[in-house]
Amino acid sequence: MTARGMMGLIAALLTASAALLVATVAGGEGGGQNQSPCSSTTITAGALMPDLVPDQQLLADDHVIWRDPQTGQFLLAFSAGIKNLGAGTMNAVGYRDSVAGDVPSPNTMPAYQRLFHANGSCDEVQIGTLTYHAVHHHYHLDGVMNYELLDAGGHSVKPNTKIAFCLADIVRVAPTLPGSPKAPAYNGCDPNRQSTYVNMGTSVGWEDIYDKMLFGQNFDVTDLMSRPQAQYFIRQTVDAAGIIHEQNDANNSTGTWVTLGVGVPYSTGGPRPGV
Repeated sequence: MTARGMMGLIAALLTASAALLVATVAGGEGGGQNQSPCSSTTITAGALMPDLVPDQQLLADDHVIWRDPQTGQFLLAFSAGIKNLGAGTMNAVGYRDSVAGDVPSPNTMPAYQRLFHANGSCDEVQIGTLTYHAVHHHYHLDGVMNYELLDAGGHSVKPNTKIAFCLADIVRVAPTLPGSPKAPAYNGCDPNRQSTYVNMGTSVGWEDIYDKMLFGQNFDVTDLMSRPQAQYFIRQTVDAAGIIHEQNDANNSTGTWVTLGVGVPYSTGGPRPGV
C-alpha cells in the first residue's frame, strides 16, 4: 500500500470511530427544528462559495484488483477524495418533523446548502435529499459524486451505483487558505435513523476521503478480467447531479487509467461496511 493509501485507510477508520462516538452521545439532532436558521432562502451577494475538487493523486495511487476467494468475483477497488479549495465551507443540513413509530421507506429528508458570509450570516437553499443508508448506518447527501469505468473509446462499461456520501473533514490539505480551520468542524455522521436534524460538510482547506476498503468503492470487473488485457479509465465526478452551488464547476472531474484482463495481477480481499 502506498503512503497515501495508508493515509486514506487511517482517515476512514478515524471517520468510522467518530461516527461511533456520535452514536453514543447523540439522539435525534434538533427536534425537527432548523438549527441556527439562515437569514435568506436565496443566495445573496458576498456569499462565500465552496469549490469541490476530486483528488486525482489519491485515485491514481490507491486502487487494487481483489478476487473473492469464495465466489471468484473480481472487484476493482479504489480510494477517492473530495477537497474543498474554495472560499467557503461546504455545509449541508436536513430537517423534518419528528418521526413516530417506524421510519419511512425510503428514509429521507430535504437537504439544504448553507452558504456563509464574512459577517457570520448565511443563506440557505434547497439542493436535494438526505437519505439514510442502512449498510453505512448514517445519512448521505444524494448526488454528491459518482464513479464510472470507461473503455479506451470513452464508453461507459461499468457504472457505479454509489452516488451518495456523508461529508466530513478527514485531512487538512490546504491550511494556507483563508478561513481554513485548524481542527475538523465536521467529524461525524449521524447514525440515528429517526433523526430530525442532520448537519454535515467539508470545511475550507479540508478533504473528505473514501477508502477503497469501504462498501461501494469498487466496480465488479469479473467479466473484464476474463478478456484480453485492455486499458480502462476510472472517472470520478464531483457534483455530477449539479445540485451544489460552488465557485467552479470546470474542475469537478478527474480519473486514472488501469489495466484489466487475463494475466493482470490481483490480490484477495473485499470491502467492508462503513462511511
